Amino acid sequence: MIDNNDYPLIFSGHETFPLRQMWLKKVVDIADNNGDIPKKSFSDPEKIAELGVGKNMLSSMRHWAMACRVIQEKSIGYFSITDFANRILADDGLDPYSEHPATAWLMHWKLASFGTKATTIYWIFNKINNPSFTKSELKAQLKQLCNKHDKKVSESSFVKDVEACLRGYMPKSVGAFEEDYADPMFGELGLISSIENGHYVFNRGPKLSLNDASFTYALLDYWKPRKAMASTLSLDELTFGESSPGRIFKLDEDSIAERIVSIGELTGKRITWSNTAGVKQLSKGDFDFDDLMEEMLRKAYA
Repeated sequence: MIDNNDYPLIFSGHETFPLRQMWLKKVVDIADNNGDIPKKSFSDPEKIAELGVGKNMLSSMRHWAMACRVIQEKSIGYFSITDFANRILADDGLDPYSEHPATAWLMHWKLASFGTKATTIYWIFNKINNPSFTKSELKAQLKQLCNKHDKKVSESSFVKDVEACLRGYMPKSVGAFEEDYADPMFGELGLISSIENGHYVFNRGPKLSLNDASFTYALLDYWKPRKAMASTLSLDELTFGESSPGRIFKLDEDSIAERIVSIGELTGKRITWSNTAGVKQLSKGDFDFDDLMEEMLRKAYA
């Protein structure tokens, strides 16, 4: 996806802060009754005082909210809360306190599966095929990507971006005093671990805190733009395809197969699984994707 010139390459905007646990909820809370947020709110001294964050943190909140598709451009002077974010994080939403494990999984899905605002995170989850990597290897790959598209990025920007993105997936540092080590939203998902010699390793396999309804929501979100071309979806594509649930959630083939065996029951037979003559695939019936995705959201928080 990010090899396409239609998409920008972005390595800044987070002000070196990883996404924190309550930031997306706080962004939703500052919207008016119409779900609109004046863009100037993200530099307003009153909002800085109200939210208890610094100026740079407030700017970082805006960046991550856009990257996770919590807010979207509405007009020159306004953002608006997306239907997806409102459904989950509004005061009358499915998770008004942003405490359910499904929220972190779904926000990670939105962030990593569509990398228009967070190139490095998209690259980490979709383009790195080795089981482990180092910061140096990651930076070299990103530089090569930028060179390919004649994008000028400073060395310090690469360093800060890689550091912030990786810290966002590490558990809260034990004994850390720095403010920016506090409660990263994705730290408990167990997707990436830091090991010896500066290596990072993907934890590929079952994800116990990812419920089947959240997984199926992501599956539908992945399948939806392909529906005109494909009434079936292979296990291989679901596991290894770019922006697929297997890639984004770091699930292996066996873990996905275990989940989709019962997908017919979960979806009321609107999606069915078959394994005939070694052809492992999902088939879809005639249904509205948005309606079924809404149903999966409700079940994810049931």
